[in-house]
Amino acid sequence: MGNEDGWKMAKLNAAESIRGLACLAVVFSHLSLSFFPYLHHFDVNEKADNAMVYAIHHSPFAFWYSGSAAVFVFFVLSGYVLSYAILKSPNNIQDKIKMMMVKRYPRLMIPALGSCLLIWLCFKFIYIDSHAVGGWLQAYVTQTFTLKHAIYEGTIGSFFFAESDTNWVLWTMNIELFGSFTLFILLYLYSFKKSAFFIASVVLPCFAYYWKGEGFFWGILCFVIGIYFYLYGRTLKTSTSILIFILGLYLAGAHNTSMAYAWIYRILGENTYEYCNVFAGILIVYSVLMGKKLSEMLDKKPLVWLGKLSFSIYLLHLLMVYLVCIPLFNVLLNLGTGYAFSVIIASTICILVTFLVSDLYSRYVDQFAIDVGNRLTKVILKK
Repeated sequence: MGNEDGWKMAKLNAAESIRGLACLAVVFSHLSLSFFPYLHHFDVNEKADNAMVYAIHHSPFAFWYSGSAAVFVFFVLSGYVLSYAILKSPNNIQDKIKMMMVKRYPRLMIPALGSCLLIWLCFKFIYIDSHAVGGWLQAYVTQTFTLKHAIYEGTIGSFFFAESDTNWVLWTMNIELFGSFTLFILLYLYSFKKSAFFIASVVLPCFAYYWKGEGFFWGILCFVIGIYFYLYGRTLKTSTSILIFILGLYLAGAHNTSMAYAWIYRILGENTYEYCNVFAGILIVYSVLMGKKLSEMLDKKPLVWLGKLSFSIYLLHLLMVYLVCIPLFNVLLNLGTGYAFSVIIASTICILVTFLVSDLYSRYVDQFAIDVGNRLTKVILKK
């Protein structure tokens, strides 16, 4: 394998690693919301539980539980990786786009639906006392919804209307689906006429803004930026890539009430949290994929493995918090263990169990979704 091929492989593996680490940040984000909500301090009436929690929230090192930045990392990566899959060889680009258009919805829908069915089943038939956990998690696990509603959200509601009562993480499927089809349109135009591609890459995000608002706009724009990274990204010097990466991590930790971001808040006001997280996702992805040293550092088998499980972890972790984390937390509290220590032990075991369950889910449910997409392609496109 030549140096150029090795560099491409390192970038793709690094992309998987970033996805896995970003997914872990989502898990930490939801655990912190559940047990130490002041880490986010979305509610101005919340008080810090202890000095450490207060210090972390007001520090510039809150990136490790930034679920919002992680989501934008996902969108930029999807734009980059899907572009690679379509454009890596110049032959039959339009056929590849058609095939991926057929595959995309079942690839996302089948695992999402599976997660909704599992959540409905467990919430209906397994009662777990959640009175000791935070209000955010308690509001989620005490919901009641019908099997019909779970099926609807796993197939239609989350993808077309961002409805996600059953599995709160599924709101991103709306952007993931429409972002993918935006990408397919843009890459078709790119293969046909580059000037049309450039115009559409501006027009389509603007249309997204007027159609569904600013949040949807940022998600679609991140897909477009991922395309541009693939087409026009240039290798960075190691020092430059590291500086951009550090800046990205800093922005990822932004909260409107954090002292470490007060200077940004004076400029952006209430938009500080959202805008910083958007740019954090963009900068982190660019610094790693265009920085050879960072790519090589992240091209490690355990991290790549984590990335391959990331979609399953993303879909299942709230269910595992319900089935594993809350019961363990309750047991430890009843044994007289301190609150913080109980949270750390229960969360650690929960994450490990989530990895194991997600590995099975990835092998069977994710793979089944891929197989269904391949079969549909053969039937619809006669390929």
